[in-house]
Amino acid sequence: MARAATYLLALALASGFVDAASYLALGRVFTANMTGNTVLLGVAVATGSGGEAARAGAALAGFCVGVAAGVALIRGAGGSWPMSARLTFVLEIAALTALLVTWTAIGVPSFRYGLIALSGFAMGTQSAAVRAARAGGIATTYVTGTLTNAIGRAVEHARGTAESAQGAGLAGGVWVTYAVGALGGAALERAWHGAVIAVPLAIVCAVAALGRD
Repeated sequence: MARAATYLLALALASGFVDAASYLALGRVFTANMTGNTVLLGVAVATGSGGEAARAGAALAGFCVGVAAGVALIRGAGGSWPMSARLTFVLEIAALTALLVTWTAIGVPSFRYGLIALSGFAMGTQSAAVRAARAGGIATTYVTGTLTNAIGRAVEHARGTAESAQGAGLAGGVWVTYAVGALGGAALERAWHGAVIAVPLAIVCAVAALGRD
């Protein structure tokens, strides 16, 4: 379980990088956090902003397709995680590689919606992979529920209604790590532009490789 927790923290770091870089560079759209993205879509429709609605729609579509494809590749429940999700991680790595290469080679203005969809697809596959971990309400690409679980489990532990604080610690750690990733992604996007995706790509590759042991 300790190794699985480390992998979850690493994936949260990668997601924070992707979400922050995408938000800053691709047109103020989230590609991991679909709660915020749904709000952006609603606001865009209400205000008649076609471009913002299209960006939010591209992210949502990419994410949904990524989740569906990722879940379809998950091995039977008998396998240990993350090995059970190895093909889904391969798909995420392919999507992040395509995002990195296309972003750096073509640039945002020429392929904005494609980049948004690719980024959303990658985060959707990661969400599917983490879902297979059955980590008790912990997600690495959207953290409202994860933060709620961290606080709830901590309170339950404090009043003696939970057996341990381990679940609260992991959920809180995922939230903090996601925030650190967002900080890193925002800082490096300014200097590296599309090359910032190399960081989350390396993280996911490491999880996929180490998770084979």
